[in-house]
Amino acid sequence: MKFLELNKKRHAIKSFNDKEVDFKDVRTAIEIATLAPSANNIQPWKFVVVEEKKAELAAGLPALNKDQVEQAQYVIALFTDTDLALRSRKIARIGRKSLPDDMIGYFMETLPARFSTFDEKQKGEYLSLNAGIVAMNLVLALTDQGIASNMILGFDKSTTNDILGIDKRFRPELLITVGYSDLKPEPSYRIPVDEIIERR
Repeated sequence: MKFLELNKKRHAIKSFNDKEVDFKDVRTAIEIATLAPSANNIQPWKFVVVEEKKAELAAGLPALNKDQVEQAQYVIALFTDTDLALRSRKIARIGRKSLPDDMIGYFMETLPARFSTFDEKQKGEYLSLNAGIVAMNLVLALTDQGIASNMILGFDKSTTNDILGIDKRFRPELLITVGYSDLKPEPSYRIPVDEIIERR
């Protein structure tokens, strides 16, 4: 599918039918999503595919978000790793047979030293940027397989780790509902591109 066509087919779908989604297709979409660029190639992502604990995640959500979480075949909880130095060294350990020595040093020493200078605001912005990029890749990868999805920002992030049993080092960013839908939405209005471009 051409990229323009793929983007035109992607919509925020908030109502799902009962058609089963093959977990292999979700895994494939996540694998494709992780090809997204990330700052310093740090890939600070963790994907938790939720099926059994959807009701617990849905509890307390606004009505529209609650309904779609309950209806979705899966909910992908996207987390980011707040221990960037540990993440960097993990990349070096996992990739030691594939990465050249200078890149091993980069991930083991250069990046951890850089991350140690980040304050909470810098770290938060860094993680949010990386989360946004990979989330967009994920919903496009799902769309390419004919699977509907929606990104939810409005949920109680203070309870997500406890509900899913995830270490508090990981920061919840988004819930992405996944399923098939009978909806055929009209394209969303977009501001004409010439209204948002300036040349200097």
